[in-house]
Amino acid sequence: MLLFGLCLACACTKYETVLVTDNDPPVVNNVPAIKIENYVNRIFIDLLGREPLDEEMADETAALREADLSQEARAALIQKLQTSTAAVEGDTSYQHAYYRHLYNQAKVRCLEGVSDLTIEEEISAVTDSLKKLKLIALLHARSDLQNGAIDIGQFFARMVDNNIYDVINMNTFNFVNATFDNLYWRYPTDAEFNAGFKMVEYNSEETLFGQTGSSKDDYVQIVTGNAELYEGLIIWAYRQLLSREPATAETAALLSGFFTARDFPLVQQTIMVTDEYANF
Repeated sequence: MLLFGLCLACACTKYETVLVTDNDPPVVNNVPAIKIENYVNRIFIDLLGREPLDEEMADETAALREADLSQEARAALIQKLQTSTAAVEGDTSYQHAYYRHLYNQAKVRCLEGVSDLTIEEEISAVTDSLKKLKLIALLHARSDLQNGAIDIGQFFARMVDNNIYDVINMNTFNFVNATFDNLYWRYPTDAEFNAGFKMVEYNSEETLFGQTGSSKDDYVQIVTGNAELYEGLIIWAYRQLLSREPATAETAALLSGFFTARDFPLVQQTIMVTDEYANF
């Protein structure tokens, strides 16, 4: 019995809980470290399509903590990933990776995620010179947008005005409906559909969104050159980044400046600096 008692006492002593002081994870403005790391991770994935490397995670979370998670510090990180041309391990640069990811996302939205290899094969296969030129323009859409040679509206014009998009959507009926769905997140009204269909199918002079056109090229320029395209891109950004539709007031706050400046990265930044996106 004595031996049993000694063993029991030793067992109890062996598994005593030891408290270590000053070992709590850092908290900034009531935001725990894990949430700050999750925010940095989410920014990298949404803008570059990849998670940050360990060194990137350490550097960027430290910078945010140092700035008390201010919106200015958040914006600085977002802008860095969108615009920095400094060499980065695994990427040519953050800017290159950003536009590559945006280009791939646009191809998923409009072209079923077609690969550049498939586009190159289609360029080699087509004999029509105009179709070939439009496919080449599609292949260069990423670099042209990155270099400022085209704006975001012209970028999406290339997404919907090429032979691959035509094959996916098969005929004018589907083409008109698809452009409205891909660009505006809605289908055309009867009047819009009739005007667009006649313009594309019959080269008939029609009026759409207050503009007159009489060819498929005119139609593409009209649907990618009006304010509703930019409203559709705001919807796209909210769906991607917050998994919800923007409220009317949120769209209105962004639309005028976006339509004028064509600055899609700024739309993303406006959403991504918020506490809702950061989950703070």
